[in-house]
Amino acid sequence: MLCRSALALGCSQKGRHATVAPMYVVVRLWIREGREAEFEAYERKVARILACHGGAIERAVRCGGTLLNGPAPPFEVHLLHFPSNEEYEEFRRDPQREALSAERAGAISHTDVFLGEEGPTYAA
Repeated sequence: MLCRSALALGCSQKGRHATVAPMYVVVRLWIREGREAEFEAYERKVARILACHGGAIERAVRCGGTLLNGPAPPFEVHLLHFPSNEEYEEFRRDPQREALSAERAGAISHTDVFLGEEGPTYAA
């Protein structure tokens, strides 16, 4: 069973080194028809596990409509942030995350994942 906070999960927020570049992950998620509630419940659990590793879902964007002459758009696109690649890899190997694989498969049909780093700000 997942707890409500990283500390309750027994996670220690390790001291982060300022010299390590943060990492961003863009995830496009397609869900199974009619499984919106299951998807949202799964994502709430995963968000708590992300926090154990210093990560967060910075933004979740619901996609709507259809593309002309193209495949169906994803249900949601997430922008995740981790303090470093190391914390991201720790999250990917987390046994609690892995234990949710059947729940994930029941709600999510497929995903695309893109790894990156912070880009320029285009503010005026």
